[in-house]
Amino acid sequence: MLREALEIIRLLWQGGYRSYDGTHLQLEDARVFDLPDELPVIAVAAGGPDAAALAAELGDGLFATQPEAELVETYHSAGGGGPLYAEAPVAWAPDEQTAARAVHETTRWALTGWKVMSELPNPVNFDAATTTVTEDDVKQKFACGPDPERHVEVVRQFVDAGFDHVVLQNAGPDPDGFIDFFRSGLAGRLHELSPQPAAV
Repeated sequence: MLREALEIIRLLWQGGYRSYDGTHLQLEDARVFDLPDELPVIAVAAGGPDAAALAAELGDGLFATQPEAELVETYHSAGGGGPLYAEAPVAWAPDEQTAARAVHETTRWALTGWKVMSELPNPVNFDAATTTVTEDDVKQKFACGPDPERHVEVVRQFVDAGFDHVVLQNAGPDPDGFIDFFRSGLAGRLHELSPQPAAV
């Protein structure tokens, strides 16, 4: 279905009326009437090698939420040359425990990974799938609290894996506090990050 959706987008972006008859998706005489002069980048989300190869084939870039160098390598080996986006899990609060509690209350499902999340049909299932997730589990995955070192450590995993665009997904309870923290103590340090050679 993802392949067909990407093919449809590309087809519509050619302009004019278009039809498509796929296995999962059909389209009849559809048209985008206000195509921009410059088309947006399609960064295809990938949780495994098949989707990373699809991103290289039909996308303009790769997007991932796991710091896995294999995704970047697969994307490149399949011919992908676009931007490499990643979403780093962070949660700012004045203290680590408050940040971890906020993640646990609102975003603990993020610890299950895409393979689990893609199979869960509704919020009740997300709750059931995360009953064993603890605040300590959250702290292992997310940068929680006000320590810039921990935030840099989490982001560095993605940089070292080869991603060149990192989005910070703040799951903390205070968005304004996070923005202040980012501006005053984190942005400059993140801009200085460069990939570290893998240990031999």
